[in-house]
Amino acid sequence: MTVTLTTGLTDLVRACLGDPLAEIAEQHVELLHHGSGSLSTASLHRVRGTTTGGVSWSFFVKSIHAIRHSAWFAKMPEETRAAAVAHFPWRADADVYLARPPLPAGLRLPRMYRLDDLGDDRLVMWLEDVPVAPAAWDLDRYRVAARLLGELAAARPVAGRSSAPREPLNRSLRFYCAGPVAGLFLPILRDPATWRHPLVAANADPLLRADLLALADRIDPLLDALDRLPHTHVHGDAGPMNLLVPADGSAEFVAVDWGWPHPAAVGFDLGQLLVGRAHTGELDPADLPAVHEAIEAAYAAATAGVADPGEVSFGYVATLVLRSAWTAIPFELLGQEPTPELHELFRKRAALARFIVDLGRSLLP
Repeated sequence: MTVTLTTGLTDLVRACLGDPLAEIAEQHVELLHHGSGSLSTASLHRVRGTTTGGVSWSFFVKSIHAIRHSAWFAKMPEETRAAAVAHFPWRADADVYLARPPLPAGLRLPRMYRLDDLGDDRLVMWLEDVPVAPAAWDLDRYRVAARLLGELAAARPVAGRSSAPREPLNRSLRFYCAGPVAGLFLPILRDPATWRHPLVAANADPLLRADLLALADRIDPLLDALDRLPHTHVHGDAGPMNLLVPADGSAEFVAVDWGWPHPAAVGFDLGQLLVGRAHTGELDPADLPAVHEAIEAAYAAATAGVADPGEVSFGYVATLVLRSAWTAIPFELLGQEPTPELHELFRKRAALARFIVDLGRSLLP
């Protein structure tokens, strides 16, 4: 999907600058990298320029589409595709602007200037291009993020705890586990050739495959247990890369890339907060325990009115396992030349997988 510059761009620039007389002098379109694992993001662009008066303007343009347009779709087993199309929440990031959820003080959305419907389940969002402050993700920043995510959850409760399984609340998570997990990720984990690959064999411990597959056998019981927990609305993809620190000080974070429009068990948002910088290799595996403890405690304190600490801990770890254990090792990169840099990334990601597995094993009977 490409960005088309139309006559409406002048109106967008005027709205962005608050200047009804602004005229465009020059404009540029920059394609941004967004990774290969996204199921709903088609492309990211920065559209920027200057006015005839010398004022700079810029938009962040996100193109999203239904999962059937994704490169991953053809790799899914044919019998799971219809359910994936019906239930994957590809519109979540756009729909949050329609829902306008209550946000805690310190958290805000980027301004959306326009939403283009291209038809065929394709949308283009013209968003505020948020200038980001050079801010380190130390433990204090993780704590603030976890507290705000907890306050977000506490402000939007859906259902309280239940002593018995009820009508499943975790429909999206169930479809994720039955679709991409069962159809794409677990077959890769079960394939002995995966673990013989030099990038995996040199960096994963000998028991990792067996431990991951043991957790995979517990997917359904974990989903049933999650249904008993208090549920709230969530961000859905609250990794540090989606919690921008605005340079203008207008909020603690500008939350972008909302990814889960359905209720989820309390603790759900902590998983992506933990793994986000570990996925990119920015967070050293040795720092995972400290980050884990810090964010769980901060979130539990913020959600004390809707869940107890044990429920937060279970919801956090169980959803972390179900969403992130199977993709902790970047199997999508196995076709690349095994450079020293790639070996280092696989070392860190294998250590992330081991950390998630060890947390997950505490949930097993």
